[in-house]
Amino acid sequence: MVRNGTRWARALAVGLALLSCLVVLGRSPVQAASIQVTDALGQNYEWNAPPQRIIALAPSITENLFAVGAGPQVVGVSAYSDYPSEAASLPVVSDATQVNLERLLELQPDLVVGDLQLVRAHLEDLKRLGVAVFAVDVPNLEALWEALLLLGQATGHEETARSLVAGLQQRVAAVQERTASIPPDQRPLVFVEVWNDPLMTAGPGSFIDELVTLAGGRNLAHEAPSAWPTYSPETVIARDPEVILLTHPNRGEVQARPGWQSVRAIRDGKVYELDPDSVTITGPRLVDGLEALARIFHPDR
Repeated sequence: MVRNGTRWARALAVGLALLSCLVVLGRSPVQAASIQVTDALGQNYEWNAPPQRIIALAPSITENLFAVGAGPQVVGVSAYSDYPSEAASLPVVSDATQVNLERLLELQPDLVVGDLQLVRAHLEDLKRLGVAVFAVDVPNLEALWEALLLLGQATGHEETARSLVAGLQQRVAAVQERTASIPPDQRPLVFVEVWNDPLMTAGPGSFIDELVTLAGGRNLAHEAPSAWPTYSPETVIARDPEVILLTHPNRGEVQARPGWQSVRAIRDGKVYELDPDSVTITGPRLVDGLEALARIFHPDR
């Protein structure tokens, strides 16, 4: 009798354990923790499962979605979304200012992610079509970390996003450790030519201004009245920058400009053509750009 009782007790224990497993495995998806996120416009979203058909309305957003692990969920992109390489083959539904609503709807998205300005311009049209629209704003590195974490959370890749951001922050901290103690008189005066006609540069509040400062330089336009001001050639010559950075391949044209031969950067051969994506697209490659600038400004550090 004792043996039979023991067997029965063991069988009951095993049965209860199996039942417990079945209850856990059989939980309804509705009972699972939902995804709750708020975008740059203050719009609140909640999903029971991550979106699976995402459209990115800017090259930076495409890059960031792929970076956090959501690349397989992206079904449409904007023009010039060529990084990573997998993005280049995806259908294009927008450019910098316009969205092809018909093409967008054909892709049946469950989420559209765009930069703040473009979303504002097309928000009502997209909402009327019943499309969930998520706005992202990245004016600086701190906002980039927040955007990556938010996109990771929204797409079901929160841990990947956290790991990515932690690694990027460590690299930025390493640059800061080398440049933070450099006195102002040892920081080169830098002119960043974003465009040549008109002569456009990066001013306060721009991520390029932040990169120059963190890398140990002094941005010539740091006290300009706007984030993307235009300057006359005479103003640049008068300010006499020690380093000129170009986001487009025209070093020869810059060096040959009338009157520019007296500028220190040209006299000393310190005119550099940058990889434009590393300083103009607000994604993880901005940290590549920061490291490159630090090497240019302070090669011995």
